[in-house]
Amino acid sequence: MRQRVMVLLGLALVLCVPAGNGDWRMRIHKGTTTEYHAIAEIDSLTFFDFNGMVLVPAGTFIMGDGVASCGLDEHEVTLTHSFYLGQHEVTNQEYLEAVQWAYDQGYVTATTSSVRDNLDGSTSELLDLDNEYSEIQFDGAGSFYLRESPSSNAQSAYPGGYDPSNHPVKVVTWYGSVRYCDWLSLQTDLPRAYEHSGNWSCNGGDPYGAEGYRLPTDAEWEYAAQWDDERIYPWGSEAPGCSRANYNSCVSWTSPVGSYPDAPAALGLSDMAGNVWEWCNDWHVCNLGMDPAIDPTGPGSGGNRVIRGGSWSHADYYLRCATRNVSSPSGSGSYVGFRAARAIHP
Repeated sequence: MRQRVMVLLGLALVLCVPAGNGDWRMRIHKGTTTEYHAIAEIDSLTFFDFNGMVLVPAGTFIMGDGVASCGLDEHEVTLTHSFYLGQHEVTNQEYLEAVQWAYDQGYVTATTSSVRDNLDGSTSELLDLDNEYSEIQFDGAGSFYLRESPSSNAQSAYPGGYDPSNHPVKVVTWYGSVRYCDWLSLQTDLPRAYEHSGNWSCNGGDPYGAEGYRLPTDAEWEYAAQWDDERIYPWGSEAPGCSRANYNSCVSWTSPVGSYPDAPAALGLSDMAGNVWEWCNDWHVCNLGMDPAIDPTGPGSGGNRVIRGGSWSHADYYLRCATRNVSSPSGSGSYVGFRAARAIHP
């Protein structure tokens, strides 16, 4: 496997210096302070930003594994931008707080059965609230709240009850996931990444150049999941089991995010396999071809969007890093969620 990595350290300047006894140490400058760490004692480095996101350094990898569904085509992909990726899937609590803010700002409309977009003339459905699987609800008077799902799946998985706040948000459409990303951008004075009309393109078709929050591209998602050794599954090449991921009714419902060992551990990401499928930015096409690609963006249009990672109700076959599945952007269900991303620019 050929892996070329370019790491951006942002606010920290890191130098490796000899310690005098032949052992190399890492010298980290933070403002006016300096820290030293023995290189031999460091197992791995994990980078986080202030919003619980993990730094994924730019580099090159082989996309596809020759086996996975819609991952048969193996080809070299180079990602020239490092990017931040959510450490975990967006939770019900995180989405509730964001959609409440958006409602208060007039960016969405809501009834007890649905949340719809209210920007750029769009009325696309973002959340299907009258679905029994939805753990987010609206009281009709201006406030969102959480509930346990009354579905038989949730009730059988947690007969004693459960706290839905830290479970991944569900029954969210692709439109609802990119809208969440735009809310984060608006809250932090960043340009919105997405148009909310026509093709809903991200930054005019250049997601890697977007300054604001967005969904990861198809390539970014796989690159992060297999970091950095072309592993079959996010945890490695060992066979799936219920101790490694929530899939195929191991729990029969979602688990709180971060319930399983971080995988890939080198990045500290959680639930890249199982729990819920995750929306990606790209339109879906099954055969990607064999030609090398730099910062691929997928088709310019289509009928379905890419989803990744498998879910609590799907078989172990879908947990492979290279598996690429598909869903209508207006569709939603108990097994689809997302995590946010953001590119780093010099």
